[in-house]
Order: sequence, then structure tokens, then C-alpha cells
Amino acid sequence: MPELVRVYFDYVCPFAWRGAEVAELVAEELDLSFDWRHFSLYQSNHRGRDHWQLWNDRIDFQDDNGCKGLFPFLASCAARRQGEQKYDAFRLQLLRARHRNHCPLNRTTIFEAAGAAGLHLPQFEDDLADPECRTVLAQEHHRAAALDVFGTPTFHFSSGHLAYFRIRELPRSRVEALDLFSSYKRLLEAYPYLETIKRPRRKGN
Repeated sequence: MPELVRVYFDYVCPFAWRGAEVAELVAEELDLSFDWRHFSLYQSNHRGRDHWQLWNDRIDFQDDNGCKGLFPFLASCAARRQGEQKYDAFRLQLLRARHRNHCPLNRTTIFEAAGAAGLHLPQFEDDLADPECRTVLAQEHHRAAALDVFGTPTFHFSSGHLAYFRIRELPRSRVEALDLFSSYKRLLEAYPYLETIKRPRRKGN
């Protein structure tokens, strides 16, 4: 049976998209099953000041930023109701639309991603309006926060090891992606006391 790896992600984050592409490349060969859960960077950075909570915010269907990620999060929860396979297809379609094709996170883009993923669109639209999706988002965010997740994507392995995974560009091949992700996983397991490896960045990068 594949090893289950939980991943915390946010649709607004380009690093989450790159992490998703790497996961897509390595899953079968490394015998991993990825379980994608929501973590709001806006909510985390806001830290609940003024009692603001993303999942209680309003939706503006024309907001090109997806209402701080709320709209794509709710769409993601609605897509999951049609099965994990279609949910995975929708998630990848929407991340690619946003970060590879530079599309806005508005209603048009989200429904185009839903159609490309093979979702039943009338059911998708009904589920998107269900307030329970907001509850699911809040629960998943709080579970991630309880693990001290701070950035996306964060991979949580069955061994208990979890870490932020940030790459500035995609691997050049599947072989390189396999080597990268295997090395990342091995590093976490071999050196549990290792907390941070971070390259200095030039100003403006």
C-alpha cells in the first residue's frame, strides 16, 4: 500500500503549484499517495486580528485574486465531493491555470478548471454554495496550524516528519524530480534535529 503523505497547500501560492507538479511526477515511482488539505496563508499571516476569519468572509465572484484564496478553497471542497480522482484533477488544473498560465482566480477560471477536470458542473455549483464547505476549510486550516504549519506546500509524512518545501523553479525532468523529492524526504528522516536550510536571496528576488 502506498505511503500516505498529507500536504497543506494554498491556491494563491506559486510554491504550492510547484510542489504539486513534483508530487505528480514522483507519486507512482516512490509509492506515495498525496492527501491535499487546505491552509490559508492570509489567515495565518493575519493571525485572527480584529476577529477576522477567512471562512466567514464574503465571496466576490469577479475578484481576480479569489477573495484572498477563499473562493478556490470552497471550490476545492466542492470538487472533493465528486471523488478523490476528480478532486486531484481539479486541484492541479486550477493551480496550473493560476501559476503556469497566469489566469485570475475568478469564477470563469474556476469553472473552466472544473469542466476540464470532468466535474459534474450543476452538482459542483450546488456544493460550492453549501456553507459546510466553509466549515471544512476552517477545520483543515486549524489542524494545520496545530502542527505549526506556516507555509505552503508543507508535506507531512507517515513517519511524523513534516517540512515546508519551497522551490523557485520546476525540476528539468522526472528523474531530477525523483532525486529532489527522495533527497528531501531522506534529509528529514536522517536528521530530525535539522530545522532550516535557506539560501540568501538578492534584494528584489
